[in-house]
Amino acid sequence: MSRRLALAAVVVSAACFGTLGVLASLAYREGMQPLPLLAWRFVLVALLMGGIQALKDPSALRAGVKDWWRYAALSITGYGAASVCYFFALKHASASIVAVLLYSYPAIVAGLSAAFLHERMTAARVVAIALTAAGCAFVVQAFSPGARASAVGIALGLGAGLGYAVFNVLSHRWLPGRSRLVLMTYTFAISGVAIAALCLLTGQDLSPAGWSAVAWWLLLAIVAVPTVMAVLLYLGGIRRLGAAQAAIVSTTEPLFTIAFAAAVLGERLASSQALGAALVLAGVVLAEMRGSGGAAPDELASV
Repeated sequence: MSRRLALAAVVVSAACFGTLGVLASLAYREGMQPLPLLAWRFVLVALLMGGIQALKDPSALRAGVKDWWRYAALSITGYGAASVCYFFALKHASASIVAVLLYSYPAIVAGLSAAFLHERMTAARVVAIALTAAGCAFVVQAFSPGARASAVGIALGLGAGLGYAVFNVLSHRWLPGRSRLVLMTYTFAISGVAIAALCLLTGQDLSPAGWSAVAWWLLLAIVAVPTVMAVLLYLGGIRRLGAAQAAIVSTTEPLFTIAFAAAVLGERLASSQALGAALVLAGVVLAEMRGSGGAAPDELASV
């Protein structure tokens, strides 16, 4: 793959990831609930990615007991928790705001790495955290009629960023050198089973029998576009561009979400919120730049 093609793959991947909030919001309008939707999404994606990996190298799917509990911890406390927060945040805030709050995670990664992993807090990290915090403040404090958010939505959006940061830090430390496709296959599978169990414990109906045809199409779109296509395109691009450069390019994801939300859902950001989004993106780029000390820049950039 040429560098130009790899760059295009990562940009298209970011655009695919950027459709998630819009598609989930549309699914809620069809009566779907966050936990059943997540459970089906994760299980179907795990089957597809596991099948792809089995065709490439089935031996890579073998995991020992030590790896199993690490995959479980990463799924339940990291990626799964982030996804639950993200999908519930969309019930209480607009897709544009949730996307920006999610992208607080690179600064959170920097803070967690400094606090718990004793990594050096560079000047670039400090500036990145300050930019991201200021950007989030602009986004959540200045509301236009078309951009809604409650305290619950804000907390859940930031919780999604925190969960994803935990996933980045722990996966980077616990499972170095593991295939990203294998890691995501196990992450999706365990998260899907855990969320399905949570549905049953809370009395939520997992059966899709009553879903409308539109709801089915939205689920398939969520599985295909912001999950499978987005992940595979990103993994393809990262091999040519390198982790740091691919991570920087992937920061265009919130811009795509904002554009899609405006076009499909009629959401609009106030000028102060647009400024906040720009500050968050600037902080993300600074946190992920080579030499800034950002941790684990090779992870996927969405829930």
